[in-house]
Amino acid sequence: MNHHGHEFPAVRKLFREEPGDKIYRVVYASRHQQSGREPDVVLCHIFGSKLEIQFIPISEFRARCMQDYTGKGRLVAVDARDDPYGPFRRNHRATPGNERQSDLNWKRIRDFVNNSALFYRALRSGSDRKNILQDVADKVGLCLQGIRKLHREYLQRGMSASAVAAELWRSGRRHQPPRYVEGGDAVPTTVTRNYVNRPGRKPSRAGSHAVRTTALERLFEQYIDIYLTNRFGPWSVDVSDELMLEIRRFNRDAIFPSTRKKSGKKAGRKSRKRWPKSSKNQAGKRRRLTWQDLVDHLNYVCRCVHIARDPTGQIIELELAPFGIVSLRQLTYYYQTRVPIEVRKMRDMGAKQYAGHGRPIHGHALQHSVGPGNEYMIDATIADIYLVAAYDRTVVVKRPTVYLAMDVWSRMIVGFHVSFDPPSFDSVALMLENIALPKNELCARYGIQIDPSLWPCNYLPTSGFVADRGSDFMKNLAWMAVNKLLSIPISNARAWDPTMRALIERRFGILPAHYQSASFGVVDLDAATRGAPRYLWEATLTITEFIKRLVRAILRYNQTPIGRRKSPPEMVALGLADTPLNRWNWGLETLTGSLRSHSIDEIRCATWPTESAKPTRQGLQWRDMYYTSPFIESNLIHCWRRNSKKMVSIQFNPNDPSQIILPGNDSVEYARLAGTNQQSPAGWTLMEWELYRNQQDRLDREQHHALQAQRVMDLLNNAEENQRARQEQKIALQMAGLEHPMQQERAAARRGVRKDAARGPDFGHFRRERDASGKAADDVEAKREAPKVAEDHGEIIEKALENSRRILDGN
Repeated sequence: MNHHGHEFPAVRKLFREEPGDKIYRVVYASRHQQSGREPDVVLCHIFGSKLEIQFIPISEFRARCMQDYTGKGRLVAVDARDDPYGPFRRNHRATPGNERQSDLNWKRIRDFVNNSALFYRALRSGSDRKNILQDVADKVGLCLQGIRKLHREYLQRGMSASAVAAELWRSGRRHQPPRYVEGGDAVPTTVTRNYVNRPGRKPSRAGSHAVRTTALERLFEQYIDIYLTNRFGPWSVDVSDELMLEIRRFNRDAIFPSTRKKSGKKAGRKSRKRWPKSSKNQAGKRRRLTWQDLVDHLNYVCRCVHIARDPTGQIIELELAPFGIVSLRQLTYYYQTRVPIEVRKMRDMGAKQYAGHGRPIHGHALQHSVGPGNEYMIDATIADIYLVAAYDRTVVVKRPTVYLAMDVWSRMIVGFHVSFDPPSFDSVALMLENIALPKNELCARYGIQIDPSLWPCNYLPTSGFVADRGSDFMKNLAWMAVNKLLSIPISNARAWDPTMRALIERRFGILPAHYQSASFGVVDLDAATRGAPRYLWEATLTITEFIKRLVRAILRYNQTPIGRRKSPPEMVALGLADTPLNRWNWGLETLTGSLRSHSIDEIRCATWPTESAKPTRQGLQWRDMYYTSPFIESNLIHCWRRNSKKMVSIQFNPNDPSQIILPGNDSVEYARLAGTNQQSPAGWTLMEWELYRNQQDRLDREQHHALQAQRVMDLLNNAEENQRARQEQKIALQMAGLEHPMQQERAAARRGVRKDAARGPDFGHFRRERDASGKAADDVEAKREAPKVAEDHGEIIEKALENSRRILDGN
């Protein structure tokens, strides 16, 4: 509403005339009558190159300012913050020359505007104003038009010293801010200059320099594109037909040896000019093109008039025209005045370094966090320490993977997980379980007894987790199951965007500082340099001992002030230090942060990975381990035939193999290690158990490989002994006149005699050869006396032995 109808008008106040958009400024108002007339209110239009002044009686002015005024020229007050010449809307640049000229302008008009009588007389047009301004001009040594301009600007722009400020800073600017002398709808303009001669001082070197034209500016843009991207070398540049004509105006012999071949594609719709950004995989600083390389090639494109090559194709002669020289300063000046500063800064720093340390920061981490438990940040890193195996300290395993979860608002460490596995969703599942586990129970696993109030974090966040696009946080199906069963989402930051990551990344530097100095096997910054110590040789700690030190570091961190004076004033008033623990407790009591409670079993069913196990008589077999449970004892252990080949789906703890989850009769149930395990993995991590299995298999393979020569030697010796025994048997049979049963069977088969009929005595009893009449020699011998037969047999054996000795002796 307009409440200015009965108020006396204030000088410098703005009013808008309706209908229309003209804005007037009150430049004079008096309560006293002058020459018997009613006091006037003098209004001056604030735009235009000529003064437009109205003298309105005070009564009429008040009437036109009334809200219910229905006549022509109603006046509506304008807020002072909308004044186009206000301090925050006035175009101004504080250059030394501009400041000196502004002070001089004010000195020239100061005495005149401070004389109220002269000032009022000069408001009325006519010869009186001209004479007054001419006297002022003569006094200050300025022409009449100069004083008129200062007088007009003083009235239009606010009636102060800043109203007559100089605008020398506009000189030479390509982008000109709005000139309100043209009206309230003035817009910024771009000034394009067509040079006839090269601007600036005369160059010190001989030769005619190139004048900057539209064609040359287009070439500048091409070379700047090459400089920014490093994707194409300067040996291939697009020069259109129009550009060729422009260049041939000052170099008619130009041959354009580096022009690309025309692609033949039709030109599409002209798009807005966008300066390219640096490639993420840009070349190193030593491989980047320099300005001198680009300027030299630009002169080569524009001024090359002759080129000669030898038979091998090497250039042996090159001639450049002595005119149309493009200097290094021309190209760099165009780059600095046309390319935005953020693009130039990104090119110098690199895209990754710019995103981390060069980009402007417009907020802070807590501006969208309402309190503790709203959102957690999770991240993983490879710890800077080598660990040894729990079952053998002489075996250096590797550097462990450490997961941390931190509450954004309080900076409280709400969970962790340590394993030898590389970053994966399996480790994330165990970290979620540790988040929901009461921390006094978690610490008790590693022999540390604490009061629950020292680490009161056993809940999940309400808004979800914030991660950094790691492979473990981008498992779509796994996180869909978490979101479905636990109603907890996850949001990943944009690629190449380090927003908020410094919060969790810094914790990987703060926590190790508490224990690294008192540990062995810590990897220092010089690990990759030549001659650095072999830090893995110094490893002495197991993973359990490392976790103990990490837990103690977290407990100490949670009670250490964050610093940088970021605590709420209410906490300071209550005498609470700015520690993560105090921020957590105070925030839960006073802010709107909330938490979600989930049981450990819910989290395990939602996150533990799935595999298959085989039912056996010893229990449910999985990775050479046997498990038992009521369902296994009552059903699976008795499977046979086809049912024994059916695999059972289980869920397992990626770190602890002591128990698994499997579907029972009516619900899921836990299964524990059975007593049939000859080597129990109780107390081991799954990684250590796999290392043990792999080590055992490797040792068995190495031993099997080591016995290969012995096995070959035994095979060869056995073959030679078998051959020698067969030869000796053959000789012995020949000496004794006996026949082997196999030969008898083959002979009977050839004669067509039944096998059973041709069969002689049992194996080991050989038959004599038959005589020519076909009568068996055994029938004749059978008629002889028994002592004689025994004597004949003894002689045969002696002869056979003697023949064998001769064969062995080589006789």
